[in-house]
Amino acid sequence: MINNGDFIVQNSSSYTNEYSNFPHKIITQHHFMDADNSIASLINKINSYKLQGNFDIASKLISENANLLSHYIIDATTINTIEEEIRNVQVMALQKHQCVYYDETEPEFCAVGDLWEGGT
Repeated sequence: MINNGDFIVQNSSSYTNEYSNFPHKIITQHHFMDADNSIASLINKINSYKLQGNFDIASKLISENANLLSHYIIDATTINTIEEEIRNVQVMALQKHQCVYYDETEPEFCAVGDLWEGGT
């Protein structure tokens, strides 16, 4: 069984770039907004179609209004982008962060570049 420390070591050496270009480009700011009267009727119409099981019509409305809705509705791509950007920031932090351990026993997790000063 892989523990959290092993997982971090095995997955901290490379960035993933399926959705995000961080650290090669700045993280995307999405500027989400709460629904207001200007968009409420469209969102209600989409939700009504979903509740009725008319997902094709709801999907078509979303596609036709993608630019407008992108500020109000979070989709899977947005969530995947945010997750990948968080992961890439963690990778960068692990690569730039160094710890020094002072203890009689070996620390549970050490990253490459960390220092361990064992007692005698």
